[in-house]
Amino acid sequence: MKSLALVFSFLLAGLGSGLLAQNPSDGLHFWKVLSKVKYKSKIDIESGTLIYTPVFNRSIKKLNGKEIILKGYVIPADLSGGRMTLSAFPYSSCFFCGGAGPESVIEIDAKTPIIYRIDKPITLKGKLKLNSEDPLRLIYILKEADYYEGS
Repeated sequence: MKSLALVFSFLLAGLGSGLLAQNPSDGLHFWKVLSKVKYKSKIDIESGTLIYTPVFNRSIKKLNGKEIILKGYVIPADLSGGRMTLSAFPYSSCFFCGGAGPESVIEIDAKTPIIYRIDKPITLKGKLKLNSEDPLRLIYILKEADYYEGS
């Protein structure tokens, strides 16, 4: 009986550790990494306005140019041009509509048109591009984005 309890304990411990492990293919792991960005502020000499520039840590820099998988909610940015944004949060609480920060959204540069419904999550894969230079674009861009079906 003691050995059965011991085996059962190891089984439960193994299940628990699996639940806590971060799985890069679950579409949520990379949001956690991307959320660690910091910002520095400076005055733009030409306009005299305060601007914030992202400062990417080593973990984020390692992902630049690499394929990542993100699960999120599509936020249409420009219906006529097909530009879209993927948000870690539903439309009602995304960066543009609620209290989340710019690190919780990524600009989508899709291979083919992405079909979506507002507030229904989708999972995309693509190559991450970090942007600290162009203030008219988001700090994260998912290049060659396409649907991710899982492994």
